[in-house]
Amino acid sequence: MDKVYSNRRPRVSEVSGWTRIFHHGNVDVYEADNYYDYYKVTPKDGRSKLFFGESAWMETQRFAVDNSDFSAYNIFS
Repeated sequence: MDKVYSNRRPRVSEVSGWTRIFHHGNVDVYEADNYYDYYKVTPKDGRSKLFFGESAWMETQRFAVDNSDFSAYNIFS
């Protein structure tokens, strides 16, 4: 399935799957398989957080760094 842009935040049930793009100790970062700019960050001790839209890229990185260490800055390099 090709990725599409959405003008509203997709429901989690509308995501065909999640691809893990980063993993380090306390945090996993996933990207939606069928939507652009939709990410999920799952900290080891906590609840998953979803990010969508223009600023999702930066917010995902910031949340990952806050819940891990500075190696998460390498996610999007």
